[in-house]
Amino acid sequence: MDETRPEPSVDRKEFLRRSGALGIAGAAALGFPLLETRAAGASPLLPPRDVIAAGGGATIKIGHVDGFSGVYAAASASQQLGIEVAVAEAMKKNSRIKYEIIKGDDSNKPDVGTTEAKRLITQEKVDVLTGCLSSGVGLAVSATAQQNNTFFLALGTHDTNITGSKAHRVTFRQTCSNAMLANAVAPELVKHGKKWYFLVADYAFGNDAHERLKKILLAQGGAEVGADLHPLGQTDYSSYLTKARNTDANVLVFCNYGPDTQNSVKAAVQLGLNKKMTFGGILSGNDVAVGLPVDEIVGSIWGYVWGPEAGGSAARVYAALKARSKDVDWRQYLGYMAGQNIVNRLNAAGSTDTEKLIAAFENYHYDAAKAGNGYFRKCDHQAVQGTYAGMIVPKAKRRSENEYFTIASRVGGDFAAETCANPDSEAAAKIIGSEKVGAREGYTVVSLK
Repeated sequence: MDETRPEPSVDRKEFLRRSGALGIAGAAALGFPLLETRAAGASPLLPPRDVIAAGGGATIKIGHVDGFSGVYAAASASQQLGIEVAVAEAMKKNSRIKYEIIKGDDSNKPDVGTTEAKRLITQEKVDVLTGCLSSGVGLAVSATAQQNNTFFLALGTHDTNITGSKAHRVTFRQTCSNAMLANAVAPELVKHGKKWYFLVADYAFGNDAHERLKKILLAQGGAEVGADLHPLGQTDYSSYLTKARNTDANVLVFCNYGPDTQNSVKAAVQLGLNKKMTFGGILSGNDVAVGLPVDEIVGSIWGYVWGPEAGGSAARVYAALKARSKDVDWRQYLGYMAGQNIVNRLNAAGSTDTEKLIAAFENYHYDAAKAGNGYFRKCDHQAVQGTYAGMIVPKAKRRSENEYFTIASRVGGDFAAETCANPDSEAAAKIIGSEKVGAREGYTVVSLK
């Protein structure tokens, strides 16, 4: 903000939102007398610089940018549901503060995500941003948040670069990175063969997944016998998979997600590749498996973020989500974790000030609803947590009709994320340490004390 410019005024609607039930005396103390006593034509009184006290009944706005339309609509809705459950629990425990979730639909397009993030920041005056499922959108929103000095908790984006070479000071990541998922799933897939064929969605997430998995495969003495790129939203995979069938690959690796995974796996089964190769991929969950030919790919291995058998408080979180949803998936879990952590860290910071919120998140250890706690690492802003390889099980072994996975192997968070000396984290640390966070244009910080 230009320090020579006058402070922006706060309109009545915004004042009421932030001051809540302070009453006449409290409002007057903040520079908002409810009875006009000054000379006609006098300039309006401004609030104290950058801070309005929350008082009783104030509202904190959480902006949620996600792909509510398009190929990831169902998964984005799951993330929204998780946030809703978390903030409802928070308001039940402490009715003094109300949390409002304001949605922005990015349509899985980076330019739309940028526009929606700017709208939420500049027009809706959200206090924090969260969300994003598409990694391409997540990278764009992260850059927008940095440009606008607004805290951003990336929710379901897995491209490693978000907490690596394209990190930003204002951005943290709630879910596991592709590098973490690869460290969990690749060692399991190698047990089934070392000749891999890759099918890769040609955008940030898919290309990063391919790079991470291939690196581990080669380190284990394996070989990539082929790889094909496909566009996001592809429907016809026959040409790619016919090529794969004509190789000696013993593992078919899917570096895609959502409908792309569903359509490509169906096509592979129709060509009989499941009889010849072990299937696996960087990422899946119940929300994807519901559209897969699961009975034909029992034993397939996938990167997996969370399930009811994760340990710790997983059973409690599962029950809380189950109360709102017939079918629980780990996208809901991620939303729940993000909502809980945002509320907790806002209270710890005592303010919506972005720099104070960053300090509150760095090295914060939290209950990850897994066997071990999670923590947000200061060097790269990654949530370090237990990471899994999930295996699709036969119907007789499912916990319930739509619980398709069991955890086949577990790796600890520090092993999955590696140390801060790894190249990705070193790149992130340089950026995070060099970037500055200024005051938000036209925004007044809320004090929660």
